[in-house]
Amino acid sequence: MDTLKSIGSTLLGVAIFIGIIIATVLFFTLGAKVAFTISPFINWLAGILLVINLLLLLFAVIPKARGVVGLIIYISSYVYGLSAWIYGLAVTLALWGWIAVIIGLFLGGVGVVPIGMLAAIFHGEWGIFWTLLLTVVLTYGSRIVGYALANSADNRNNDRDDVIDIEPENDTKRTWGDLE
Repeated sequence: MDTLKSIGSTLLGVAIFIGIIIATVLFFTLGAKVAFTISPFINWLAGILLVINLLLLLFAVIPKARGVVGLIIYISSYVYGLSAWIYGLAVTLALWGWIAVIIGLFLGGVGVVPIGMLAAIFHGEWGIFWTLLLTVVLTYGSRIVGYALANSADNRNNDRDDVIDIEPENDTKRTWGDLE
């Protein structure tokens, strides 16, 4: 009876292991198909947001608008990042295959972008490399600018609310002799 239990446990373990492998392959295959399906929409949205963000930077001159402008630019950076990730996934998959994509995903999920850049360099595809680099710079640049704008608006509001004026309004100076 114990022999049958151990055989059954072994077969169950093998079945679970095979199921995990099949689920992983389906996840990568279907995930890539979904990413490539939504890629035109994400790229269109990133282009529209880039134009909007450039126009909003003009409004950042107004101190009261900096917080909203910074927040919009900061949120837009995530769309740019998604666009860079999908493009990096496509480049990595096309040039180096699934093994490189899996390695890139194990590097924190975002590793497909630098691996795609490396694949483009080693294959001599400089246009692809510069496009990936530009999208990464756009992603992190807009994140930094958006954060800085939102933070400057927040600091500006906090500076005025937290200051308590303890100096007298008139020009008379107080001395230690006044306290006695």
